[in-house]
Amino acid sequence: MSKMRVIIRGRNCEKYLPKCIKSLRKQKVDWAGILILDNPKDNSYNVAADLTKDLPIDIFLHSERRGLGYNLWFGITNCKAQDEDIVCILDADDYLHPKALKRVRKTYEKGCLLTYGSYVKLSKGRRTKISKAYKVNVEPRKAKWHGSHLKTFKFKLWKHFPKECLMHKGKWAEAASDRGLMYSLMELAGMKNCRFVKKITYYWKDNYRNSTNVKKQKKWDAIFRAKKPLKKVF
Repeated sequence: MSKMRVIIRGRNCEKYLPKCIKSLRKQKVDWAGILILDNPKDNSYNVAADLTKDLPIDIFLHSERRGLGYNLWFGITNCKAQDEDIVCILDADDYLHPKALKRVRKTYEKGCLLTYGSYVKLSKGRRTKISKAYKVNVEPRKAKWHGSHLKTFKFKLWKHFPKECLMHKGKWAEAASDRGLMYSLMELAGMKNCRFVKKITYYWKDNYRNSTNVKKQKKWDAIFRAKKPLKKVF
């Protein structure tokens, strides 16, 4: 049976890691994880090492800051997944619903290559309006963004994913890396093979919504939307 591979990215996340890791402990399916710490300036590494010592999580500590795009690429590439394994993207300052991975696995059992949704924005305490299904005939780069948390996909899609999808002019994405990832994966899979998970899977702690980060998000989203669509491979 395929395994769930959880990619966790974080930087200065020592105060969020306990809840994040606790949410993984509650999952009732077979999973393994990889935690990438991007040159943290707090005690994140020691906290992570203590919290995960009895869990199937590999920790990677970068001595230099590498950024969101690179860390996403690094985590997926090094997660030891097989073709049919399901890759799940989790940020270290967020956490999963206790039944998140079970709900995702059940969706794959019905036949698909990629899933997205549904998540709660913690500052609002309710499911975000972004959690909606795409139309089957939509072109994801031209449509309103819905491909968010919890983002998952079959690892075999990754073998067709060019790293340039997370880059621009030789530079790794500083923001909106999840959009660079999902636009491309949805194209590779074909929208008929993408599924929206209606039940809650994810809790998002929107910590960094300052004007600078919003501008970066919009800039990189525009870059990703302008890229040439990838051809469907499945």
